[in-house]
Amino acid sequence: MTKQNPDLQKFLVRLGVTVAAVVLVMYLAKVWFVDQRRADLPSHVTTSGQVEVISWQDAAEHYGESATVEGTIIATRNTGKACFLNFHQDYKHNFTAVIFASDFPLFPANPQNYYKGKKVRVSGYIKDYKGQPEIILNDPSQIEILK
Repeated sequence: MTKQNPDLQKFLVRLGVTVAAVVLVMYLAKVWFVDQRRADLPSHVTTSGQVEVISWQDAAEHYGESATVEGTIIATRNTGKACFLNFHQDYKHNFTAVIFASDFPLFPANPQNYYKGKKVRVSGYIKDYKGQPEIILNDPSQIEILK
């Protein structure tokens, strides 16, 4: 038997390590960036391309999904750190939209007053926060006031 060229062996090992590194980087890019961007888009799209709107009462059935939720802002509270737009008086157990202070400049002044009593649609990722469904609003385009 003839011995393999040592340079060829080194090349093949380096090639294998490089391919594995590229595959790992591509996988992590997909998980960190592509999947996150997809999560920011509404997942409830009908075959006609229209976004399906869900009631605020059904939001808890859609944890981990991006959706558009409709309802009337019944109660609000601005702590200075966050503004809570509640769709029910019992805010501890019902759907809430939240605007953090870092995003206040993007929204109308006094969002707790501006949105209170208005029928709205909020779009975003529905997450569970202490047993209640919520959507974090980072941009005013995520909330639409209905007539």
